[in-house]
Amino acid sequence: MDFPVSNSQFNERSGIQPIQYDENGIPHGGPAYYPGQTMNAPADPDCYEGNFDAETGEPLAHLRRRPDGIIGPALLFVDTDLQTATWHGSVLLLVPRGYASPTVTLNDGSGGPSLPFPAVHLDTYKKTVFYRVDIQVKLDVQNEKTIEYKVNNTGPSYRFFVPAQTTPWRFCFWSCNGWSLSVSDKEKKELGGDNVVWDDLLAKHKVVPFHVQVCGGDQLYADKIWSSDIWKPWLAIKDKYVRRDAPFTRDMATYADDFYFTHYVKCFFNSKFGESMTTLPISCIIDDHDVWDGIGSYPDYLQNSQVFVQLKEYAFKYWLLFQGHTTQKLCRQHNYFGTHGYCWLKRFGPYTAALGPDTRYERSINQIIAPQTYDLMFDRINRMPFSVKHLVVFLGVPIVYPRLTYIEKTLAGIKSIGLTKLSFLAKQRALVNIWGEPELSDDMNDHWTSEVHMEERKQFVLRLQEFARQRNVRVTFVAGDVHCCGAGRFASSSPQLPPERDHRFMPQIISSAIMNIPPPNLVIRAVHSSAKTYDLDRATNEMMYRLFELDVNGKAPPNNNCKLLARRNFSSYVENLTNHSLIVNIHVQNDTNKGTKAYPINVPALDSSANVV
Repeated sequence: MDFPVSNSQFNERSGIQPIQYDENGIPHGGPAYYPGQTMNAPADPDCYEGNFDAETGEPLAHLRRRPDGIIGPALLFVDTDLQTATWHGSVLLLVPRGYASPTVTLNDGSGGPSLPFPAVHLDTYKKTVFYRVDIQVKLDVQNEKTIEYKVNNTGPSYRFFVPAQTTPWRFCFWSCNGWSLSVSDKEKKELGGDNVVWDDLLAKHKVVPFHVQVCGGDQLYADKIWSSDIWKPWLAIKDKYVRRDAPFTRDMATYADDFYFTHYVKCFFNSKFGESMTTLPISCIIDDHDVWDGIGSYPDYLQNSQVFVQLKEYAFKYWLLFQGHTTQKLCRQHNYFGTHGYCWLKRFGPYTAALGPDTRYERSINQIIAPQTYDLMFDRINRMPFSVKHLVVFLGVPIVYPRLTYIEKTLAGIKSIGLTKLSFLAKQRALVNIWGEPELSDDMNDHWTSEVHMEERKQFVLRLQEFARQRNVRVTFVAGDVHCCGAGRFASSSPQLPPERDHRFMPQIISSAIMNIPPPNLVIRAVHSSAKTYDLDRATNEMMYRLFELDVNGKAPPNNNCKLLARRNFSSYVENLTNHSLIVNIHVQNDTNKGTKAYPINVPALDSSANVV
């Protein structure tokens, strides 16, 4: 029998409270089982017991990377304290229960190892304990540092790199680190597998190290959460409002807890991404697949259903732990902010600031970010040091992108007439998802350029324009999500105003995906056909650049689609301290499936004399 979550276990602000486990890893009140799980059966590779020893919490052989059974380390860049010239970061470690609290020691080459940095207990799942170790490095005036570090001062030695106070910061950006469920093994093989772009990024990091990797959303694909039979009774409820009010059962809660924990461990610590986190600190924003496909962009009856609301809390619990090195209780202390969500603002040295809005937690079909969160955001960026020349705004979904109005209207028509299949599509491919909504409607509603979000988008850009004008700071957008790459910009409508003097000039880099499959050429062609010049208001227009006049093979791109290129990629960013421009390259996978070709973009600083209306 399923038991609804009790009122004491759920509250409106905090969501589901963590299930409490006894010393044997069994939930208090007795174990809950979900369909497909049987007593004494071989361990499911997608559950905890398929990856960890149920008695000790030790990782099984396929996850073990250290002799001591600790999972990790994973580095996160926290911030730079400009007043004390101190780099702040954290290390995430997953430790078997019963082990002593771990420590981390650093060595910057100037002497022996540092005193051990102690760990803070974040959370526990079954026999595994989450620890966060906060670390600090004093920045040299002139010389970059290579920081060697160890866990418990034993075992493997790792290293990361920090800039000097007077040298440029280098960072990279990527998104979509996984495969959609529909991608076949054949398609993966044709693209060269998981790691073509990862190998190139890490090879470049070895030659000229990056200081931060900004993970632009979809760090993993959690859509598989819905493949379990546990949801079938709920999905079988025909009346959408009865389904909305149906309880989130204890079995669902137990399954969700196990799924997200195990999925994160497998995706993060058994991959090139896991390798990268030992040497290249992360800063993560969230997008839908980190939770599940389209979260926030479904109709209210789904978004406000007990199942969606409470399942989302589990997804964010593990996003905070694995990607933020924090918890809901500690996140404000760790500088995440928002009315309810988890935005961040960090200083990449004295000249570049990075803003990571949370565009998922507060999202609804009519809103991307809550108005109060925008106010918190602008309050913070307006208090940044006056040395800042660039504000880079990292978004999951591009804010400058071709309009998708025709597709939106088609999907609205499908919904209005109740059409679920088109006979001319191969294999009678369904046009509705498992919740009975048009399959692509969430993708359309996800876009800033969707009709329902256009006014919010406009007001966000106008507020950034005013910030840029008052503070003489260049604003640049960087986004992923769409599985292709490109660049565009907002700018003043006056053609006589050069970018260096135009506070409305806001370039945008699109860099997606580092792993997932690019869209078919037919889709790129359809989107490309609507990539026109649009007016944001009477003073501002927007457009996509013709960045790809030549494909990676030196030929014209398919159908001369030179504004968006459907190839896997990542992007890199280097400060030019001579003129304070930002040197950008989009590194696009070669058609030989080896290495990448760079497409350069220069982002000029805003001239301090450009304070015009």
